[in-house]
Amino acid sequence: MDNWFSDLEEKIFTQLDYMLTGKPDAPYPNLICTTANQNNVTVFPTLYLHELAPVETGNDLDNQTVNAVIETIEIQVWTNGTEEDCRKLISAAVLEMKRMRFNVTGFPDVQTDNKVAFGIARFRRVFGKGDPL
Repeated sequence: MDNWFSDLEEKIFTQLDYMLTGKPDAPYPNLICTTANQNNVTVFPTLYLHELAPVETGNDLDNQTVNAVIETIEIQVWTNGTEEDCRKLISAAVLEMKRMRFNVTGFPDVQTDNKVAFGIARFRRVFGKGDPL
């Protein structure tokens, strides 16, 4: 059975990481991007991408394969700079998610606590089997 849907988080993460840190003119070459849970961030700036549980959609009458999923991604960022620095970073992530045709379901919320600025945003998109990222 084809499990194309199980690779979505990795593919989305790879694209986002490359666009923000890896390409020659990347805006944040020192950004740490990860999909590992971040309970204690000690390196700044850090971006954490997390796939929330996808939901199947687009069923056919046979219902033997997964034809499409509703993919929800949460992005969290931390900086030890200003709230404005954090807002710029998460806004760059929003633009990259829009480039990948995601809808913004939770626009960035940025707060500062103990000299660490934290931002969070959520995104959603339907992926059909065979859709390019």
